Amino acid sequence: MSSKIIAGFYLLIVGICIGGIIVLDIVETTIFNIDLIFRNNDYTSTLITKYDQGIILSDIVIKFGYILIGGGIFILLYETLSYMLQKSNFFVWILNILNVILMFLFGFFYAPGIVKMFAQEPKIMAIPNSESFLNQSEVILEFLCVTLIVAFFLRIILINKAMKPTIQNKQ
Repeated sequence: MSSKIIAGFYLLIVGICIGGIIVLDIVETTIFNIDLIFRNNDYTSTLITKYDQGIILSDIVIKFGYILIGGGIFILLYETLSYMLQKSNFFVWILNILNVILMFLFGFFYAPGIVKMFAQEPKIMAIPNSESFLNQSEVILEFLCVTLIVAFFLRIILINKAMKPTIQNKQ
């Protein structure tokens, strides 16, 4: 019974991380296009620079980085124990190790880097390295989203396979 609850919590954590990546992508797109919204509005003459947009986004990114770090720790513990207790296979374990590495990479390197970049002067955004850094973080999140979705469905398949013998024994 407790293993089912822990497996459900695992799926919830993975789902939160997947949903967070999707929402972060939507929020980033909206924030970086907000100047178009204000320019099309007749009631305001406010122009928001890319630097201002980054300040808004940096708070969201750092909080999401914390969520990914927490999720990565739980996934690492769950998958390692699952593999050691032979409730998982090597491919799922390696896939989730990759997920944890990507989560830690974004949480410990890219999220603080984005915050640091936008905490400095607006001239920083004019440097090509800053645009490259933001593009790299987007690629990391897109790849992480795909691998998390694959791991999510593989875990559901493994849970389903583990439950079939118990269902057949009850009949």
